Amino acid sequence: MKPRAVAALLAAAAVVVAPASGYTRTKPNPPSERLSIEVQGHHRDYYLHIPEGSRAAPWPLVLVLHGEGGNAPAALSRQRWIEASDRYGFLLVGLEAQAARSWLPQGSGLNPRIWNDGDPANPEAITRSDDVGYTKAVLDELKRRFTIEAAHTYAAGFSGGGAMTQRLAVELGGEFAAIASASARRFGTQAPRVPLSVMLIYGRLDPQLPAAGGGSLRPVAGTPEPSSSAVIASWIRDLHCAGESQPESPNPRVERQTWPACDGGAEVQAVNVADLGHHWGGGLPDPAGSAAGPASDAFDSTGEIWNFFVRHPRAAAPHP
Repeated sequence: MKPRAVAALLAAAAVVVAPASGYTRTKPNPPSERLSIEVQGHHRDYYLHIPEGSRAAPWPLVLVLHGEGGNAPAALSRQRWIEASDRYGFLLVGLEAQAARSWLPQGSGLNPRIWNDGDPANPEAITRSDDVGYTKAVLDELKRRFTIEAAHTYAAGFSGGGAMTQRLAVELGGEFAAIASASARRFGTQAPRVPLSVMLIYGRLDPQLPAAGGGSLRPVAGTPEPSSSAVIASWIRDLHCAGESQPESPNPRVERQTWPACDGGAEVQAVNVADLGHHWGGGLPDPAGSAAGPASDAFDSTGEIWNFFVRHPRAAAPHP
């Protein structure tokens, strides 16, 4: 997601649209609590939503990572995670990246929040940010406050947040049963130490992450975008998935491939949406608008990710 002015963020949050599949609400709802934790001597915010109604512990948990230039409250609302949390009864946490320039307002168009996802184009201030340690600190705090269901702890991210989610899968893989990454690259070549299931979502009309790879919008020379198939292939390789994929087409605009025989019972699933640009499938309008390609309601990313998560509790350790 490209950075936009705060005014554009507020204007987009007020838009009312037809609900995505499975949902009835049409306006974003704010998270329940804004909380803070200290990492590297700095206070880092995160946002917690406790679902409506009551249920017995332990709690399933979903962490959500916003896109570059975004913020946690907007991601939780526009991507309909708050609605899903209330509907399905899981604890929901929005993590928030840092901005590179401490002297400017965070999240402004000149100072977007950026994850330390391993991108060589990131500013030095971002590469020094311990976003893995921040995530671990938030998880530890949540475990102290709530009885968390370890077998049903998950993370999902969009764009730069999706790339960061893939980094967490490698460096904090033992914390998560599964992750989902939408419209995102993958940086680094290290395999996860603990197997986990991975869902990858791409739009065929994404101008920032071309399906075939190639031309790059990043400022680092010689770093063309990888194809989405290359990112998918890296997870199939690193999780030692055996056999051919199982193809499926839920509707004419969506292609899904699944590799079910991976380390420790894990699974890799790849979804390509024919008419989707650099947006969250089935979400509310975002400030990137048409510059990020077309939005699409062909695939309800949040609902489909949750369905994927609940079918994939923590995988067993691989056999020696």
